[in-house]
Amino acid sequence: MSTIITLTTDWGQSDYYIGAVKAAILSKVPSAVFVDISHNIESFSVAQAAFVLKSTYKQFPPGTIHIVGVDSEPNKNGKIILISNLNQFFILNDNGIAGLLFGNEPKPAIIIETGFAFEGSSFTELSIFSNIAIIIMKNGDIEKLGVKSTDYKQFPELLPGLETNTINGEIIYIDSYGNAVSNISKELFETNIGDTKYEILINSNLYKSKYIYKAYKEVDKGDIVCIFNSLGLLEIAIREGSASQLLSLKRKSEIRIKYKL
Repeated sequence: MSTIITLTTDWGQSDYYIGAVKAAILSKVPSAVFVDISHNIESFSVAQAAFVLKSTYKQFPPGTIHIVGVDSEPNKNGKIILISNLNQFFILNDNGIAGLLFGNEPKPAIIIETGFAFEGSSFTELSIFSNIAIIIMKNGDIEKLGVKSTDYKQFPELLPGLETNTINGEIIYIDSYGNAVSNISKELFETNIGDTKYEILINSNLYKSKYIYKAYKEVDKGDIVCIFNSLGLLEIAIREGSASQLLSLKRKSEIRIKYKL
């Protein structure tokens, strides 16, 4: 049976890194199947890598192996972590990404002590990650790779803040269309706002919207359209335009919803 391996990296498409990792794995497991989730993550952006992978991994079947090649060189503490979640495997550097992927409750992980500045540390996806993937695919005993623990670095999941009649969120991702995705969920909106009147304040108070639509084409070309996207997150867009450019939105730009007006 073939095993799916996904790659999420900041390598771009012009270097040899993608081919080298795939070749190393295929030389040992020719039946491996690769899915390139993205190689266009911003350099060293653990937050962006976590968002992209978190938005996709639940669609994969059990047994899938996810390799994250962003900020992958171990620091002076020298740890690689292997986490199993939903019967899938995640091979990560100990750089805080686990908290962004799985929430603030640590999951048991295999902690693999690597040391610091070892031979191959500048390309751990080839020197370590690919070998871990091969061991998993060959049904090796992964617990022999390291120590089972929850003692690894975690960045906390970025959640909106709540004040009196206000949800304070921010932009967490800009897609290739220039659409800006916030951390305000449909569930949070419905729980706190429901059918009351509200106003969405974009980039502080520079732009405003009083309606959340169901589709981009409900507004005229060039107009602002706020929707809950397929991830259930509030998205700010411009129909047939770039909200990022036209509204000066970027990651961490402020999005507020005031309600009970």
